[in-house]
Amino acid sequence: MKRNMLAVVILAATLINTTLLAVLVFTVVPKAKRTDALIEKIVAAVELETESGIGKDYGEILPADQDEYVFQKEYVNVKANAGEPNVALANITITLNKKHDDYATVQPLIEGKKSKITAEVSKITGDYMTAEIPLYYEDIEKDALEKVQAIFQSDCIIEVTLQVYGGN
Repeated sequence: MKRNMLAVVILAATLINTTLLAVLVFTVVPKAKRTDALIEKIVAAVELETESGIGKDYGEILPADQDEYVFQKEYVNVKANAGEPNVALANITITLNKKHDDYATVQPLIEGKKSKITAEVSKITGDYMTAEIPLYYEDIEKDALEKVQAIFQSDCIIEVTLQVYGGN
C-alpha cells in the first residue's frame, strides 16, 4: 500500500513538473525573444549614433592634423585661501582635429565663443586654489574638454590645456 502511495506522489510530482515546464516554455520564452529583439534594436540605434561622427575613432592624430587656438591672459576664477572667490591669469589652448567631419563648422566659431569657453573653464578652476591647480591639471583639463565639446556639440575638439599663473 505504501508503494502505491509513493508511486502516486511521484506521478503527481512529475505531472506538476511537466505542467510548469510547459507554462515556462509557452510564456517565458516568447517574452525573452521579444526582449532580445528589443535589445538588438537598441544596439542598432547606438551603432548608428556612433557612426554619426560623435565618438567616431579617428585613430592617432598627427601634429600636422591639429589646429591650436590660444587664448592668452584670460581671467579665471580660483578658490582663495579664505574660501572667497579670487581670480588668476590663464592661457587656454584649444586643439582641434583638422580631419574631423565637424572641423569646417567648429573652426570658424572658436574665436566667437571665446568668452563662453573662458567662462566654462573658470567654473571648473573656481573649485581649486591656485596652488592646487598644478596637482589636478589632468582632471581640470578633462572636465574642460568635456565642457568645450558640449558647447560645440562635437568631439572635433581633442584637447584643452591650461597654464594658470598669478592669483592669490
